[in-house]
Amino acid sequence: MNLDPKQGYEQQGYRSYICLSYHGVSDYANIAVFAPISNTERNYPLYVPLKDTKSSGKVLLDQLVTINYNARKYSYVESVPEKLIDELLVKVKVIFQKNEKIK
Repeated sequence: MNLDPKQGYEQQGYRSYICLSYHGVSDYANIAVFAPISNTERNYPLYVPLKDTKSSGKVLLDQLVTINYNARKYSYVESVPEKLIDELLVKVKVIFQKNEKIK
């Protein structure tokens, strides 16, 4: 998918993304939440290596984007194992946790 133009530290250019949205949301709203896939060497708890896929790299869960994918140029590459999706959805929840008040 090509998401140019981007700014700052956002992932730029044509790259692979993995869809994390429930199909009911994307079917109804024509948008979905995606995480970019990168070949970065960096290790970070929210960078999840792809396993048992044709594609290689890491899913960057800290750089989620909501995309109207029908308005973008994209091509479907592959389905990934359900086990990988389950792992991604468990780990991405940390982004949406409520901040604790500091006393």
